[in-house]
Amino acid sequence: MPKTVNEFARYMRADATYKHRLIAASYGEVGTGKTSFWLGAPGPIVVQTLDQGLEGVVERFTAEKEIYIAAYDVGQQVGGEYTPELASAARDKFVEDFEHALGIARTIIWDRESDMFSLFAYAEFGSPDKYGVATPKDWDKLKGGIRRLIALAKTSDVNFGIIQGMRDEWAKGKMGKTGNRIRNGMDDIDALVHINIEHTRDNGVFGINVGKSRGPGSMDIQDKSFQGVSFVDFAQLVFPDSDESDWVS
Repeated sequence: MPKTVNEFARYMRADATYKHRLIAASYGEVGTGKTSFWLGAPGPIVVQTLDQGLEGVVERFTAEKEIYIAAYDVGQQVGGEYTPELASAARDKFVEDFEHALGIARTIIWDRESDMFSLFAYAEFGSPDKYGVATPKDWDKLKGGIRRLIALAKTSDVNFGIIQGMRDEWAKGKMGKTGNRIRNGMDDIDALVHINIEHTRDNGVFGINVGKSRGPGSMDIQDKSFQGVSFVDFAQLVFPDSDESDWVS
């Protein structure tokens, strides 16, 4: 009999297996609990930060889990200067640290992606005026490098939190602001992650608004709002077959 050829051998067959981890973007105004939410994820945690902004937030988590901070020299020492060379070195170390953390951490946090995107742009274009000097081809290269990092996270088992700040929206083709506040950072992060979470604070009560969501429980939480929900609580909503013990250090 002639040998049967599997014409689908070059492809990977999809199955119904879910990886129990969150790959999500968190965005919101200052003080809405974004960092605290992600520090509630299971450790060991590696936080990649550019603004030295964990003081006053991280301390209450360190007794219960291992948290490691990857900081970067962008000229913040006295007498320092933020140069393209410094930005390039910081960008390369950021990538190296991320790839290393994928093999040892249970959670990786970019705090904030907004800062990281600006760093990568300055390293790539050599000018803080990235919108004035960059061509579409330059932007494709820059964004392609960041997409690669997010894709690497998807192939792993880590929880991955991308924290974004907010900025004023400017009217297209006109001078002036629209009055709206929009996410600050790479503009297609929302499409690359599995879940989008808007963080809010109203009269001291922290909340989240869930946008796009993927996971076995996603249909029950997508486009819904929750108050006082921790990372552990939220993870169990995304994965209803899990329990609290699956999401603690």
